[in-house]
Amino acid sequence: MGTTTKVMVGRNMKKCKPFVLRVMVFSPQSGYKFTIEVQKACTAANDDVWKLLFDLFKRIDEEFVEVVSVEFIAGDPNDIDKIAAITDEGMKRPQVRAFRENVFPLLKPIADDDRQPTKEEKKQIDQSMKAALNA
Repeated sequence: MGTTTKVMVGRNMKKCKPFVLRVMVFSPQSGYKFTIEVQKACTAANDDVWKLLFDLFKRIDEEFVEVVSVEFIAGDPNDIDKIAAITDEGMKRPQVRAFRENVFPLLKPIADDDRQPTKEEKKQIDQSMKAALNA
């Protein structure tokens, strides 16, 4: 198997350093919890890709099992700034409230029914994630 070595030279090189940062764990209701993570990924051209990950866990047989995972990929510059700000400032109280009151209730029935979301539910989830981020 061959190896690949990449060498970059120049002052205007783009650098991207990926990471995942868990910013909160919240228990909105008995038997459920969710985590929110900020992820910075990188494209092949070293462009930043900012994501907000919402993972819902349900207590099953004395342990919490991940039952739904949502990946919100920021494309709008405002959304990118909001996600990046969470890494420095943490989540704001209105954001936490919006995830608990608006995103969790959309995902709970999907988790309870162990099914994929409908097209309309996906649209609502996307809108709620964006709204919570910008709360």
